[in-house]
Amino acid sequence: MPYRPRELVVRAREAAALLLSALDHQEMVRRFLDLYAAEHRRPGRADYPSQYYEQVVRIRRESILTMALRIETALPVRLKVSFTVRAARQTNKTRKGKKRRGAAPPKKKVGIELAIPFLDLFREEFLSALGQSLEWDSEDAGEFWRDLALYERLAARQPRRMAGQGARPASSGPFVDRVAMLLDPSLMEQARRAAGKFEAELWVAADAVLRKVFSPRRTN
Repeated sequence: MPYRPRELVVRAREAAALLLSALDHQEMVRRFLDLYAAEHRRPGRADYPSQYYEQVVRIRRESILTMALRIETALPVRLKVSFTVRAARQTNKTRKGKKRRGAAPPKKKVGIELAIPFLDLFREEFLSALGQSLEWDSEDAGEFWRDLALYERLAARQPRRMAGQGARPASSGPFVDRVAMLLDPSLMEQARRAAGKFEAELWVAADAVLRKVFSPRRTN
């Protein structure tokens, strides 16, 4: 494990701050909504300001969820928490009751048990820092953790896309479906396509956060 616990805590809290900075300072959600309204001639901020504000708040929350999951999924690679071992040889019984030595199974990736607490430490500090920045109370935090668990369960059905190096637009998934419903429920397919492209942008931003936090040029 190349990082000490204190270093992981620092990086986890920095990652949370950079995530929110990328999302809010660049006004990613507002740009997404404004571009969608302009491209598809749909009502925008000037037409229904209260509805627009609600969309910003709720889509921002979904954006934080998918960015947090992206960071969490990429974290084992960044921390190098798996290695190759050869499984122990086993003896198998033949049908006649005799024992023979079985061939060693091929090498496979296994998780390092000692690394799991490090992953948990980063995750807990990262989410704690998010909660502090967003001024969550215990109910807000509980709801976010439950939604993140839902995202994780559904993302497990498409692990290659989630763990891949690139960020390709999706046509389904928790973020795409929920954001499309918030964005334009009367034109769901159109809204899903737009939400998929936006999720890909968010993943690019999340990847940039991890690259910066775990830059090899850092000294702490």
